[in-house]
Amino acid sequence: MKIIKKFYTFLKLLTVSFLNKPFLYFLTKKTHPLSKVYGFDRGAPIDRYYIENFLNKNRQHIKGRCLEVLDNQYTLKFGKATKSDILDINKNNNKANIYGDLRKLNDVKDNSYDCIILTQVLQFIDEYEKAIQECERILKPGGFLLATVPSLSRVDVASGIENDFWRWTPTGAKFVFSKYFKNKNLVVEGFGNVLAGTGFWVGMAQEDLKEKNLKYFDPNFPILVTIKAQK
Repeated sequence: MKIIKKFYTFLKLLTVSFLNKPFLYFLTKKTHPLSKVYGFDRGAPIDRYYIENFLNKNRQHIKGRCLEVLDNQYTLKFGKATKSDILDINKNNNKANIYGDLRKLNDVKDNSYDCIILTQVLQFIDEYEKAIQECERILKPGGFLLATVPSLSRVDVASGIENDFWRWTPTGAKFVFSKYFKNKNLVVEGFGNVLAGTGFWVGMAQEDLKEKNLKYFDPNFPILVTIKAQK
Protein backbone atom coordinates (compact mmCIF):
# COMPACT_ATOMS: atom_id res chain seq x y z
CA MET A 1 0.00 0.00 0.00
CA LYS A 2 2.84 2.40 0.90
CA ILE A 3 4.60 1.58 -2.36
CA ILE A 4 1.43 2.39 -4.31
CA LYS A 5 1.05 5.73 -2.48
CA LYS A 6 4.70 6.63 -3.11
CA PHE A 7 4.34 5.72 -6.79
CA TYR A 8 1.15 7.82 -7.04
CA THR A 9 2.90 10.79 -5.41
CA PHE A 10 5.87 10.42 -7.75
CA LEU A 11 3.58 10.20 -10.77
CA LYS A 12 1.69 13.30 -9.66
CA LEU A 13 4.90 15.31 -9.20
CA LEU A 14 6.18 14.12 -12.55
CA THR A 15 2.94 15.14 -14.26
CA VAL A 16 3.00 18.61 -12.69
CA SER A 17 6.65 19.04 -13.70
CA PHE A 18 5.98 18.08 -17.30
CA LEU A 19 2.85 20.20 -17.59
CA ASN A 20 4.92 23.16 -16.47
CA LYS A 21 6.86 22.87 -19.71
CA PRO A 22 5.55 25.30 -22.35
CA PHE A 23 5.31 22.81 -25.23
CA LEU A 24 3.32 20.34 -23.13
CA TYR A 25 1.15 23.13 -21.78
CA PHE A 26 -0.24 23.78 -25.26
CA LEU A 27 -0.62 20.08 -26.03
CA THR A 28 -2.85 19.60 -22.99
CA LYS A 29 -5.09 22.52 -24.06
CA LYS A 30 -5.23 24.04 -20.60
CA THR A 31 -7.59 26.96 -19.99
CA HIS A 32 -5.53 28.40 -17.13
CA PRO A 33 -2.13 30.12 -17.58
CA LEU A 34 1.31 28.74 -16.83
CA SER A 35 1.79 31.75 -14.56
CA LYS A 36 -0.77 34.13 -13.12
CA VAL A 37 1.88 36.79 -12.43
CA TYR A 38 3.30 37.54 -15.90
CA GLY A 39 5.96 34.83 -15.58
CA PHE A 40 7.64 36.37 -12.53
CA ASP A 41 7.50 32.97 -10.83
CA ARG A 42 9.30 31.41 -13.81
CA GLY A 43 11.89 34.13 -14.44
CA ALA A 44 11.72 37.57 -16.08
CA PRO A 45 8.43 38.63 -17.72
CA ILE A 46 8.53 38.86 -21.50
CA ASP A 47 7.33 42.46 -21.66
CA ARG A 48 10.25 43.55 -19.45
CA TYR A 49 12.60 42.52 -22.25
CA TYR A 50 11.15 45.28 -24.45
CA ILE A 51 10.81 47.82 -21.64
CA GLU A 52 14.41 47.48 -20.51
CA ASN A 53 15.80 47.45 -24.05
CA PHE A 54 13.90 50.68 -24.73
CA LEU A 55 15.25 52.38 -21.61
CA ASN A 56 18.78 51.14 -22.24
CA LYS A 57 18.61 52.52 -25.78
CA ASN A 58 17.59 55.92 -24.39
CA ARG A 59 19.71 55.99 -21.26
CA GLN A 60 21.48 59.16 -22.44
CA HIS A 61 18.21 61.02 -21.82
CA ILE A 62 17.81 59.77 -18.23
CA LYS A 63 19.77 62.50 -16.50
CA GLY A 64 19.36 65.66 -14.46
CA ARG A 65 16.18 65.78 -12.42
CA CYS A 66 14.14 62.65 -13.10
CA LEU A 67 10.67 61.47 -12.11
CA GLU A 68 9.44 57.88 -11.95
CA VAL A 69 6.22 56.36 -10.63
CA LEU A 70 6.02 53.90 -7.72
CA ASP A 71 9.79 53.51 -7.37
CA ASN A 72 12.98 54.63 -9.12
CA GLN A 73 14.47 51.29 -10.11
CA TYR A 74 14.80 52.20 -13.79
CA THR A 75 16.17 55.68 -13.07
CA LEU A 76 18.92 54.08 -10.99
CA LYS A 77 19.54 51.21 -13.39
CA PHE A 78 19.74 53.16 -16.63
CA GLY A 79 20.27 56.80 -15.76
CA LYS A 80 22.59 59.35 -14.22
CA ALA A 81 20.13 61.50 -12.33
CA THR A 82 21.27 64.39 -10.18
CA LYS A 83 17.90 64.14 -8.41
CA SER A 84 15.53 61.18 -8.54
CA ASP A 85 11.92 61.82 -7.49
CA ILE A 86 9.30 59.11 -6.98
CA LEU A 87 5.61 59.82 -7.50
CA ASP A 88 2.71 57.80 -6.13
CA ILE A 89 -0.93 58.53 -5.40
CA ASN A 90 -0.72 56.04 -2.53
CA LYS A 91 0.57 57.76 0.60
CA ASN A 92 1.49 54.40 2.12
CA ASN A 93 4.34 54.06 -0.36
CA ASN A 94 7.36 54.96 1.77
CA LYS A 95 9.61 55.05 -1.30
CA ALA A 96 7.77 58.02 -2.78
CA ASN A 97 8.73 61.60 -2.01
CA ILE A 98 5.90 63.16 -4.04
CA TYR A 99 2.28 62.16 -3.46
CA GLY A 100 -0.23 63.20 -6.04
CA ASP A 101 -2.51 62.36 -8.94
CA LEU A 102 -0.69 62.24 -12.27
CA ARG A 103 -3.78 63.74 -13.89
CA LYS A 104 -3.35 66.91 -11.84
CA LEU A 105 -0.04 67.51 -10.10
CA ASN A 106 -0.87 70.78 -8.39
CA ASP A 107 2.28 70.75 -6.26
CA VAL A 108 4.68 70.28 -9.18
CA LYS A 109 5.74 73.41 -11.05
CA ASP A 110 5.94 73.81 -14.81
CA ASN A 111 9.26 72.87 -16.44
CA SER A 112 10.52 70.84 -13.46
CA TYR A 113 11.99 67.66 -14.96
CA ASP A 114 14.66 66.70 -17.45
CA CYS A 115 13.23 63.19 -17.80
CA ILE A 116 10.05 61.34 -16.84
CA ILE A 117 9.99 57.53 -16.91
CA LEU A 118 6.45 56.24 -17.23
CA THR A 119 6.48 52.49 -17.77
CA GLN A 120 3.19 50.56 -17.75
CA VAL A 121 1.28 53.26 -15.87
CA LEU A 122 -1.22 54.88 -18.24
CA GLN A 123 -3.41 51.77 -18.54
CA PHE A 124 -4.48 52.32 -14.92
CA ILE A 125 -5.58 55.94 -15.42
CA ASP A 126 -9.13 56.50 -16.62
CA GLU A 127 -8.47 60.00 -18.00
CA TYR A 128 -5.02 59.12 -19.24
CA GLU A 129 -4.77 62.08 -21.65
CA LYS A 130 -4.76 64.41 -18.66
CA ALA A 131 -1.74 62.50 -17.35
CA ILE A 132 0.07 62.89 -20.68
CA GLN A 133 -0.72 66.60 -20.68
CA GLU A 134 0.65 66.95 -17.14
CA CYS A 135 3.85 65.17 -18.14
CA GLU A 136 4.31 67.65 -20.96
CA ARG A 137 3.69 70.54 -18.57
CA ILE A 138 6.20 69.50 -15.91
CA LEU A 139 8.94 68.59 -18.39
CA LYS A 140 11.63 71.17 -18.97
CA PRO A 141 12.00 72.43 -22.55
CA GLY A 142 14.10 69.80 -24.30
CA GLY A 143 13.26 67.20 -21.63
CA PHE A 144 12.17 63.65 -22.44
CA LEU A 145 9.19 61.51 -21.57
CA LEU A 146 10.05 57.81 -21.88
CA ALA A 147 6.79 55.86 -21.68
CA THR A 148 5.61 52.34 -22.37
CA VAL A 149 2.05 51.07 -22.67
CA PRO A 150 0.67 47.56 -23.21
CA SER A 151 -0.75 46.41 -26.49
CA LEU A 152 -1.40 42.90 -25.18
CA SER A 153 -1.50 41.88 -21.53
CA ARG A 154 -3.60 40.01 -19.02
CA VAL A 155 -5.73 42.12 -16.67
CA ASP A 156 -3.38 43.48 -14.03
CA VAL A 157 -2.85 41.23 -11.03
CA ALA A 158 -2.67 44.02 -8.44
CA SER A 159 -5.19 46.51 -9.85
CA GLY A 160 -7.78 43.94 -10.90
CA ILE A 161 -10.53 44.12 -13.48
CA GLU A 162 -12.03 47.31 -12.04
CA ASN A 163 -8.88 49.41 -12.40
CA ASP A 164 -7.19 48.24 -15.59
CA PHE A 165 -8.61 50.43 -18.37
CA TRP A 166 -6.65 50.55 -21.63
CA ARG A 167 -4.54 48.86 -24.33
CA TRP A 168 -2.90 50.63 -27.31
CA THR A 169 -1.66 49.97 -30.82
CA PRO A 170 1.39 51.96 -32.00
CA THR A 171 -0.91 54.01 -34.28
CA GLY A 172 -3.29 54.76 -31.42
CA ALA A 173 -0.47 55.78 -29.10
CA LYS A 174 1.03 58.08 -31.73
CA PHE A 175 -2.36 59.68 -32.35
CA VAL A 176 -2.83 60.48 -28.66
CA PHE A 177 0.71 61.63 -27.83
CA SER A 178 0.87 63.84 -30.94
CA LYS A 179 -1.85 65.99 -29.35
CA TYR A 180 0.66 67.11 -26.72
CA PHE A 181 4.07 66.68 -28.39
CA LYS A 182 5.19 67.75 -31.84
CA ASN A 183 5.43 64.88 -34.34
CA LYS A 184 9.06 65.70 -35.08
CA ASN A 185 9.84 65.17 -31.38
CA LEU A 186 7.90 61.93 -31.10
CA VAL A 187 9.08 58.35 -31.70
CA VAL A 188 6.49 55.61 -31.20
CA GLU A 189 7.38 51.96 -31.78
CA GLY A 190 5.80 48.56 -31.28
CA PHE A 191 7.60 45.41 -30.16
CA GLY A 192 6.66 41.74 -30.15
CA ASN A 193 5.49 38.93 -32.38
CA VAL A 194 2.92 36.13 -32.30
CA LEU A 195 5.19 33.68 -30.46
CA ALA A 196 6.35 36.16 -27.83
CA GLY A 197 2.80 37.46 -27.50
CA THR A 198 1.31 34.02 -27.01
CA GLY A 199 4.01 33.24 -24.47
CA PHE A 200 3.38 36.45 -22.55
CA TRP A 201 -0.39 35.89 -22.61
CA VAL A 202 -0.12 32.46 -20.98
CA GLY A 203 2.56 33.47 -18.47
CA MET A 204 5.82 32.28 -19.98
CA ALA A 205 9.04 34.02 -18.98
CA GLN A 206 11.90 35.28 -21.11
CA GLU A 207 13.81 32.15 -20.13
CA ASP A 208 11.20 29.98 -21.89
CA LEU A 209 12.08 31.54 -25.27
CA LYS A 210 15.24 32.11 -27.26
CA GLU A 211 16.37 35.72 -27.62
CA LYS A 212 15.91 35.58 -31.39
CA ASN A 213 12.23 34.84 -30.73
CA LEU A 214 11.99 37.98 -28.60
CA LYS A 215 13.96 40.24 -30.95
CA TYR A 216 11.86 39.54 -34.03
CA PHE A 217 9.12 42.15 -34.55
CA ASP A 218 5.91 41.55 -36.45
CA PRO A 219 3.89 44.81 -36.72
CA ASN A 220 0.68 42.78 -36.75
CA PHE A 221 1.35 41.35 -33.29
CA PRO A 222 2.74 44.00 -30.91
CA ILE A 223 2.97 43.23 -27.20
CA LEU A 224 4.23 46.60 -26.09
CA VAL A 225 4.36 50.17 -27.39
CA THR A 226 7.20 52.55 -26.50
CA ILE A 227 6.97 56.33 -26.68
CA LYS A 228 9.89 58.74 -26.67
CA ALA A 229 8.59 62.29 -26.56
CA GLN A 230 10.71 65.43 -26.28
CA LYS A 231 9.23 68.71 -25.16
